Amino acid sequence: GAFLTSALVTTYDGVVGYWDGRPLRDPAPFGTSDTDIGYLTDGTRAVLLDSLLHPEFVVTGEDGQATLTVRGHSLVTLIRPTKEVFRQQLQMVRAYADLRSDRIAETINQTFDLLSFFGMVGHLSASRNASTLEVLSTVLRLAVHVEMPVKHFCRSPRPIDYAPQIQPMIQTPDHSSYPSGHAIEVFAAATVMARLMTGLGPKTALTGEDAANQIAAMPFRIAHRIATNRSIAGVHFPVDSASGAVLGCALGEAAHRIATENGPIDWPQPREVSFQPPAEGAQPFDLTLGWLRDMLESDAPDGRTPNEGTVFGALWGEAVAEWEEAPA
Repeated sequence: GAFLTSALVTTYDGVVGYWDGRPLRDPAPFGTSDTDIGYLTDGTRAVLLDSLLHPEFVVTGEDGQATLTVRGHSLVTLIRPTKEVFRQQLQMVRAYADLRSDRIAETINQTFDLLSFFGMVGHLSASRNASTLEVLSTVLRLAVHVEMPVKHFCRSPRPIDYAPQIQPMIQTPDHSSYPSGHAIEVFAAATVMARLMTGLGPKTALTGEDAANQIAAMPFRIAHRIATNRSIAGVHFPVDSASGAVLGCALGEAAHRIATENGPIDWPQPREVSFQPPAEGAQPFDLTLGWLRDMLESDAPDGRTPNEGTVFGALWGEAVAEWEEAPA
C-alpha cells in the first residue's frame, strides 16, 4: 500500500541519480501476433476474451419467453411454463428432498465450484491443462452473461414460493427459477469439454457406445448430477434444469463453432423449449439425458481444427492440443 509506495519513492531518489529521460533500449513487442495473449495476466486475459466473445451472444425476449441469438442466428427460445406445470413439478422437488442428506457436500461445493467436478472425468490441472481450464472458465462466464437476461424475461417463482414446506437446504437466489443458471453453465461446460477431449458434440456423445462416446458422455453425466442437485436442494424445478440443459448445450456448440470457424458456419435450426402439464395420472416431468439427446439439434460437423486467426480460436487450439492422444 502507501508504505510500499513511499519506500519505492525514496529508493528512486537514492539510486537513479541524474538521468535526462533518453531511452536506453527498444522494448520487445507485446505478443507475437494479435492472437497471442500470453503477455497478459489471467484476469486481464479474461476481460479481453469476454469483450471479444460476449457481443456475439445476444438475448432478446418479452414477458414469458427469451431467445438466444448468435451472429444473427436464433438458436434456442425458452417459453415459461404455466403455473400448473410448476405446481405439479413441486411433487418432484418434494420427492428429491429425500436425497438431501446424501448430497450435502456436493450441493454446498457446487454453489461456488463447478470445475472441480469436471476434473473428475478429465485431468484438469493448472500445469497440464491450463488452456482447457481457461476455455472452460471463459464459457462459464459466457453462460452467466446469457443466463441473466434469459431469466429476467422468463422470470418464474421458486419452489419455496409455492409452499413453505420446501425449506431449501441452501439460500434461494433472488433471480428466476426458470431456467436454471447452474444447468446452463454445466451443460455448456460439458459440451465444450466433450469437444476438446474427443471432438464429439452433445447429441453424438449421448448416443454411441464406443470409447470416444463413453468418454464424451461423462461430462454430461456430471452436468446432470449437478443440475439435479439443485432440485434436491429445493431451489429449482426439473423443468428449470431441462430448459437450461438445452440452452447450455446450444451455447457450448456455438462457442465450438466460433472457435473452429474455418469457412461458413453450419448453424442449426432454431429450437423451442416448452412444457405442458402431464396427462392425467402421469408422472411429472423429470430431466434425463435421453430426453436431452432427443431435444438437441444435430451436432456441428466434427471439428477440432481451430481458427488460429482469432484470440478465442487460438486458445481453443491450445486446449485441443492438451488432449491429443499418443500416435499408435
